[in-house]
Amino acid sequence: MEDLIISLGQLGLTKIQVKVYLALLQLKEATIQEIVDKSKIKRTTVYHSLNILVTRNLATFVDKGWHRQYFAENPKKVLFTFRERQDDLKQQEKEFLQVLPDLASLYTTKITQPKVAYYDGIEGIKQLYEDTLITLKKNDEILAYVADYEIPELEAYMHDYVLRRAKKGIKARGIAENKPGIKEFTKENKKQLRTTKLVNEGQFNLENEINIYADKVIIIAFKPEPFGVLIESKAIANTQRAIFEMAWRGIK
Repeated sequence: MEDLIISLGQLGLTKIQVKVYLALLQLKEATIQEIVDKSKIKRTTVYHSLNILVTRNLATFVDKGWHRQYFAENPKKVLFTFRERQDDLKQQEKEFLQVLPDLASLYTTKITQPKVAYYDGIEGIKQLYEDTLITLKKNDEILAYVADYEIPELEAYMHDYVLRRAKKGIKARGIAENKPGIKEFTKENKKQLRTTKLVNEGQFNLENEINIYADKVIIIAFKPEPFGVLIESKAIANTQRAIFEMAWRGIK
C-alpha cells in the first residue's frame, strides 16, 4: 500500500488525497461518511480531497436526494486520461514552438538600460547556469573565473550541466587557483571543451565565480550563503571580457 501511495503521489496528489482515492477505489462507490470511516480522515479533509480527485478525473459523483454518492473511476480509464493530457501538452508545445521565434525577437529587442537580476540559493544558482545553455549556441564561449568550493547540493547538477554544455558545443575558458580540487577538475578539459589556466594558490584569492558570455555577466557566491547576480549589458560584458583576456595573456 505504501508503494501505491508513493507512486500516486508522483502524479501530483498529496498523501491524504491518495489515501482518499484508495479508500474510494476499494469501496467502488460510497458516501462521504463511508469514505471517512474507511480512510480514517476527517470529513472536511475528505470532502476537499474528493473535489480534487473529481477535477483529476479519478472520481465522479451523482447527487441522490440529500447526499452525494461518489464513484472511483476505473484505473484504466485514468491512464487514458493521462495520455490525452500528454497529447494536449505535445500539441501546446508544437504551437508554442511556432511562435517562439517571434517571442524571442521581442525579448532580444535592443536594451538601452542594463538589466540586473538577483538569484537566491542553490536553485537560483542552477537557473544562472541554465541561462548560459539557453543563451549560447555551438562554438560560443564562456569565460570564467573559477572558485574551488565543494557544494554537495550542486555536485550532481554540475556534472550534468557540464556534459550538456559540451554536448551543445559550447566552449569554456577558465582561470582558477592551482588547488588539488581544481587540478582534478582539469583532467577532463579536452572532453568537456574547456581550457584552464592556473594561478599560484594564495597569490590571487578567487572567492566567487564569474562567468562572462554573450552580453551577460553572472557572479556567483557560494559562502556564507549561496546566491548569484546576472547583469545583462553589452558594455559591461565587453569590459569584463577585455579584463579577462588581459589576465589570460598574463598567465604563463
